Order: sequence, then C-alpha cells, then structure tokens
Amino acid sequence: MSPQRRYRPAHHPRAVPEIVQPKREIVPPPPQEPDYTVQAWAEAEAPTGLVPGYRIGTVALAGQPNAGKSTLLNRLLGEKLAIVSQRPQTTRDNLRGILTTPDAQMVLLDTPGIHKARSPLNRAMIGQAVEALETADVVVIVVDAQKAVRWMRDHAVRPVVAKPADTTEAELPEDAEDHEGFEEEAAKLQLDQRIHPGDRRVVFSTLRYTTKYLIALNKVDIVKPRQLLPVMEALATLPDIGAIVPVSAWTADGLRELLKVIRTYLPEGQPEFAADELTDRPLRWLCAELVREQVFQQIRDEVPYGVVCETELYEELADLSHVQVLVHVEKSAQRAILVGKDGARMKALASAARAKMQTLIGRKVFLEVHVRIEPRWSERADKLKEFGYLQ
Repeated sequence: MSPQRRYRPAHHPRAVPEIVQPKREIVPPPPQEPDYTVQAWAEAEAPTGLVPGYRIGTVALAGQPNAGKSTLLNRLLGEKLAIVSQRPQTTRDNLRGILTTPDAQMVLLDTPGIHKARSPLNRAMIGQAVEALETADVVVIVVDAQKAVRWMRDHAVRPVVAKPADTTEAELPEDAEDHEGFEEEAAKLQLDQRIHPGDRRVVFSTLRYTTKYLIALNKVDIVKPRQLLPVMEALATLPDIGAIVPVSAWTADGLRELLKVIRTYLPEGQPEFAADELTDRPLRWLCAELVREQVFQQIRDEVPYGVVCETELYEELADLSHVQVLVHVEKSAQRAILVGKDGARMKALASAARAKMQTLIGRKVFLEVHVRIEPRWSERADKLKEFGYLQ
C-alpha cells in the first residue's frame, strides 16, 4: 500500500465523518408550453363581408384525460386560454374558444377527459363532456398517439375483436380500473381490440349521441411514423369514422388539414361572434383557472384534486388590475401544503399565476390569493352547483 494513502476505519478518531445532507422535496419545474401565438392557418382579420359557403358550428374536443385537448384548443385559437398540466383531469369545465377564419367560425369546446367516474365531482365532469357531445355539430376525438402505440405494442398485437371472455389481467393497461366492465359494451360495437380501451370508451360514449366524428391522432411528433400505421389501420375500423388526421398540438403540424376537415361538417350560416372574440368566459373565471393551473403544476400527490378556485374580486384600476382569488381546500393538511413554510409555497404559486394573468390581460396585475377550508366540497351537490360544476 502506498505510504501516501492509508486506510482508516470509520471508528478511527481521525476519520472524517460522513456528512448527510437533509433531504429536500424536489418540485419539478412547470412544463414548458409551445408558442401558441403562431397561427399560420387562420387569418388575423375576419372577412368584412360574408363569403359564399361561409360555415359556422360547434366542435367538441373529446378524449381521454391527458390526450392533449387543452393544448390543441390553445394552438387552434393562437392564445393561451385553457390551462394545461402534465397531470390528468386538469380540465373540469367545458371551455368555449371562438376561432374565426375567412371562411368559417368554429366554437371549440374543450371538455373534461372521459373516464370512469368514482366521485360526485368526477360524475359532474363527465356530465359536462356528455353535454358537449350532445350539442356539437361534430366531435373531434383526440387520441394520444404515444399511448396508442404502447398499448398496441404491449397488449394487443393481433387484430382481433374485443370480447369480455378474452380479456385477462395481463392484457389490461395500467389504468385498467378506469375501463372495468367496459369490454362487454365495446364488444357490442365490434371495436377493434388493438385500440386502447380508453379510446374505445370515448368512441362508445360519442356514438351514443352522434355519428359525426373524426379522429385527431395527437402527439405524432414523439412517435416514429412506422409505428403510426398500425394504429391508424385499427382506428379506420371504427364505425361511422369520418377521417383520421395525424397532428401535433405541440408543433402545430397537421392543424391546417384538421381545420379543413372540420369545416366540411359545419352547416352554412352567418358569424354569431365578433372577429376579436376569444371566449364567452369572463376574465374572473380565467384568472381563477390560472391559479388552479399553478396548483396542478407545482403541487404533488392528491392535493390539486381537492382544490377549487374562484375570483372574489376583479377590479380595473387606473394603472393595474386588482384580483383576489379564493382557493378552497377540503382539509387543513391541504391548506398547510399550499401555504408552505412562512407562506413560501403560496408566494411561488401566486407569482407564477400573476405572470400568466398579465400576459392574458395585457396589463399589470396585483394578485391576492387566500386559502379557505371547505370540508368535502367535492362530494356536496350544493357546493358543486355553487362552483359551476352542476347546473
């Protein structure tokens, strides 16, 4: 052994003790978002006069949770309107976005993801999605291409028709509990087993109310083209399928073609909204949603699902907008997590939300955020009505 390097046992008096750093919670940074203002497929100015064959109608964006419906809505509008996060079931309400082009005006409905509802809040969310399916002129089912490819690769290699007796535990996806008891219904429509069970559920729900629907195969930018072919082949077997358009809400690829296909489903008519109208939702509602978005992006575990936000005050002053948002939680532990030590977590949430508000409103914002405990609000019909989730 070299004289310069001598072994010292841990109990030796001159041994250097190991320094253990205290563990700190690592909060992932908010997900990056594309530049929604890039909108090459629509003109900035609406036509001054009505062009021949002008079309107008309602388009419902349906799909599984986290399929990219909200990102697609924002991309089509060219503005950040719907909140987004990497967590499922972020969208709770039907959000109307108005897209006006020289030859059409589309009222785009961003809907909650269709899934198995277990709680009163989830059932209210599904009710919102069903309402959109009933009233829309056409339904765009947004399919997550990456999830579809994984399902086909790992669970459904052979092109066979789904049957309840053929479904084993090994064939079920990770979110199998969301599709429990659904295979029997899917078999009635002879839906191809190669299609993800969640997408089959969305198609089944859509066909209850309309046969006018098409597929927007989203996230194709992160899937190899050769992997898309069998997915599109399986989707082409769906009953009454209109079109299958590969798109990427992130890069805007395919959106021009998607709008062309959507337009063919809309009836002729005159514009009902001004060219510069973006939504029928008030700024008060949008500000509350921006606060809830930060809760979803910055808080882990189940806390975001127990949170609802409402704007108590929205006041336009001479040099800024004064906004007060009240965050309702169900438990005192949730309030402690939201506020954080010495209010640090709430300060970070409010700061990020304020920056988003200033971009949306176009002026300086003074934001106040308060937290109130509202026990079991997500299970109470009176509170669900008060917060707008039930009619």
